[in-house]
Amino acid sequence: MMAQTQPFTFGVKGGVPSLTHLGQIGNQIPFVLGPTLNVRILPRLSLEAGILFHRMGQQSNSGLFQYPDNAVTLFSSTGRGRALELPFLAKYHFLDERRIWRPFISAGPSVRRTSFSSRYFSSVLSGAPLGTTPQLLNSKTVRYNVDPVFGAGVDFKSGRFHLEPEHGTPIGAPEKIPQYGRIKSIFCSAFASK
Repeated sequence: MMAQTQPFTFGVKGGVPSLTHLGQIGNQIPFVLGPTLNVRILPRLSLEAGILFHRMGQQSNSGLFQYPDNAVTLFSSTGRGRALELPFLAKYHFLDERRIWRPFISAGPSVRRTSFSSRYFSSVLSGAPLGTTPQLLNSKTVRYNVDPVFGAGVDFKSGRFHLEPEHGTPIGAPEKIPQYGRIKSIFCSAFASK
């Protein structure tokens, strides 16, 4: 991918999701970040692998309603999502290595561990004793997926440094938990070569 004597390059991939999976962002801004390794096979073909951490955001809801008679029920819920992804991608550049910019496509499988944790609290307030106590429920759901991934971008080169803005998305089935949707991200990789 780099000069012909440079078969391996290390870099950092980071980005933001194209959509917010958990609705509201609040103070938990979603992002993707992780190290990558690129192995050059041919002048236009390379293999890329990495470990990407996805912080998918946080969603919070709260409210109150009148129930039971002569009482008020207060509730609050918080949900948060995270994922660890191991992409194994083949990357094909359409132009030769001497160009300053080279469009590329990438495709391959991605192994993903996605975890969703939620916390729910409710309490009943009344002037008369009801015999109920506040409730606090915690849950965590973990899913493992292997999905095909497709991406496209441009490799910009300036001396030893490369910058690769890219859009990538799984093209397989959406996540098994329907309310969270697919992980679609806009990435930017940066790395240096000798």
